[in-house]
Amino acid sequence: MVTQTQSGKAFEYALLIALQNKVNNGQKIKIQKDNSYKIAKESFESCLSNEQRHYFKAATVAIKHIGTIEPRLENPINSEEIVLSIQADQKGEDGDIRDILMVRTKSNWEIGFSAKNENSAVKHSRLSDKIDFGQKWFGVNCSESYMSVVGVIFGKIRKLMRESRMNGDVLLWSDVPKISDYYVPVLEAFEKEICSLIKSNKDIPLSLLEYLIGKNDFYKIMKFKDIVTIQGYNLHETLNMSSNSINPQNKVSKLKFPTEIISVTRNDNNKTIITFDKGWQISFRIHSASSKAEPSLKFDVRLEGVPPSLYSHNELW
Repeated sequence: MVTQTQSGKAFEYALLIALQNKVNNGQKIKIQKDNSYKIAKESFESCLSNEQRHYFKAATVAIKHIGTIEPRLENPINSEEIVLSIQADQKGEDGDIRDILMVRTKSNWEIGFSAKNENSAVKHSRLSDKIDFGQKWFGVNCSESYMSVVGVIFGKIRKLMRESRMNGDVLLWSDVPKISDYYVPVLEAFEKEICSLIKSNKDIPLSLLEYLIGKNDFYKIMKFKDIVTIQGYNLHETLNMSSNSINPQNKVSKLKFPTEIISVTRNDNNKTIITFDKGWQISFRIHSASSKAEPSLKFDVRLEGVPPSLYSHNELW
């Protein structure tokens, strides 16, 4: 059975091939066949033939539409080699969430794509007493008070794990009584700390957004059942450019960065929703990443709200 990770990699490969087919109009094309490419290709080939057809059909429809708003795909300003590549997952940790790149080095032009198969999450991050999320996310240290609070909470989990090991058992989250006693105080500490950090540093909303969606403009391509959604994150105005006398058929507007928090709300016991100005709303759903208990919890981070100016287009496939 193909895992969610494998299906995501398979869709990346399908998008790369669809992009290659789109620009194969006499241009010189080089595919970087490194380990990331091999993993994606193997994931695609491990899928059933009907699944492969679905990935490729959705990818082809998406790239065809992007060609209408990115004339430089098929109409380069200069004649030069195109390099297509699939980025390593580590790039996402380093702040570049683009999965597929198309680069023309001499022209100093590139375009990137983030591929999502039945998934719209933007980041999966962890919280623990060993992780200073402020430093990791936007380069500003969390307070000693925050680290002390979460230290007590995760210290209790470590104690339960030690007691379980002494009895020859492996502690499961399902064995932990009142798991909400851990989720809720961790979320409360996170909410208090991030509000405090933003209040004292006006650049954090921008840095947080760059941590979540990267510092590079890109197109996010999300494949769902019978439909593919294309979103254009044009934060630095590097998307949607003309090529010589050929103009895009539609406008991909520049997005405005958030500058302040409007509200922080709780949805059930495990989800915090932070609403910023400029139309941005981000949810942080905390959960256990595995059945085994461990001294950390994981965030599933999603963009619940985006500026009205975000380019978004749906295509049936």
